[in-house]
Amino acid sequence: MSRQLAVMLALLAASGLAQAVTKCVSQSDVLYTSASCPAGYRHVTSTLQGHVQTVPNVAKTSRANEAYSRIRAQTAEQVRAQRERDDDWNLRTQNLFLNQCLILDYRLRATERAMSETEYWSRADRYREHADALRAQQYYLGCFG
Repeated sequence: MSRQLAVMLALLAASGLAQAVTKCVSQSDVLYTSASCPAGYRHVTSTLQGHVQTVPNVAKTSRANEAYSRIRAQTAEQVRAQRERDDDWNLRTQNLFLNQCLILDYRLRATERAMSETEYWSRADRYREHADALRAQQYYLGCFG
């Protein structure tokens, strides 16, 4: 009985290892399946010999690689151009900020000079309030840093 059990286990294990491959052909396609051929396909499994290998179409692959290379080069050029525009925009923004800070500084110095040269207390108070407002704007914009 143990001999029969061993033979049955060996047959059971072998049936799981070897999966049948069915080759089916239609007018324009070849289909390899582990089931029966679908409608429109003809069963031609007897022509299979050895292992099934898939060989890529080299011409089709090289065309696809060339197309991919062109797209990648275009994308790289677009990214480079966008970075250039971003750098230019950042430079303009920094220049604008620095110019605003310089203008506030010049206005503050002129106000302080006018405040020290005026003969009237009422004007000096207005100049002092204006200078305080200019300093507050400088601090708000972050011109000191």
